[in-house]
Amino acid sequence: MLLVPGAGGSLDSEPVVALAEAVARCGHRVVRANLVHHQAGRRAPRAETAVPGFREILTAAQLLLGTPREEPWILGGRSYGGRVASLAVATGTTSAGLLFSGYPLHPPGRPDRLRVDHWPNIGVPCLFLQGDHDPLADLSLLRTHRRKLPRRSDVVVVPGGDHALRVTGARSPDRVPRSPTAALAEVEPELARWLRER
Repeated sequence: MLLVPGAGGSLDSEPVVALAEAVARCGHRVVRANLVHHQAGRRAPRAETAVPGFREILTAAQLLLGTPREEPWILGGRSYGGRVASLAVATGTTSAGLLFSGYPLHPPGRPDRLRVDHWPNIGVPCLFLQGDHDPLADLSLLRTHRRKLPRRSDVVVVPGGDHALRVTGARSPDRVPRSPTAALAEVEPELARWLRER
């Protein structure tokens, strides 16, 4: 699996490391990588323009692990990184599935500006790990618009989770705060099931 971070994050950010560790505990090899703009110290470009660099990273990861080019990987990442991965798959990159942590369905406070135009071209199963307090993903809109995806998609909700799947004590159902690592540990059985199916 290849995981890339959000627009302002890095491969060592807590949410990306937490997701990679959860996937690894499920028995899968994971490559974390920064997108090209981050490596160059630049601001994130429009997600569409980051796709060629994402494909270069995937090729490098395949060489690193010695996997055949035709062997499909699961692709994804956090927020912007997951969106870039989805755009790559929608425009021809081979994948066994897409894993999203905090998919940025719309800008904060702008649920009218959905980022789903490319979804009908995503021909692989998708898993969305979303917090129900994520300002970038109205869950009712996600559930409605995921019908545009041609293959099955699953949504796993972290109760009280924000965009990074972090849960504060005030939003936690049991008043216990949770880090992204702890929140992902609670949904790991569902993640493991989805991974097994791929």
